[in-house]
Amino acid sequence: MTYASVRSTIVNFLTGRTPGTQVQVAAHQAAEIMLLDYIEQVNTYVTGSVVREAHASSTAAVNCNLVWNNPFSNLNYSFVMTAFDAGGNPAEVKFISKSTSGIVVKTLVNSTINALAIPFGISP
Repeated sequence: MTYASVRSTIVNFLTGRTPGTQVQVAAHQAAEIMLLDYIEQVNTYVTGSVVREAHASSTAAVNCNLVWNNPFSNLNYSFVMTAFDAGGNPAEVKFISKSTSGIVVKTLVNSTINALAIPFGISP
């Protein structure tokens, strides 16, 4: 379930109906239940039950494998990462590839990389 699917459902049931027709109670209820299910899904992500993390030290210009602490069942996830050099300065990171078990990146300087990933759907 995505934000876009929930929004589309709400728009269709409440404002996307034929002009002059009333909002149907069953459609309104379905939209509200879907919204509550989406909120519960987001709450689950925020509490960390499906969030993955990875940490690694990189060597300048060499591919670095960041392995998730728990692999995903598919590639439907997004991630954020930070990298800092030995002096604490932000380091530029180049994305190379993504798999169910982690991501491959490259930095221009030796650095420490931290990453978090969250799945798109309910089933991680």
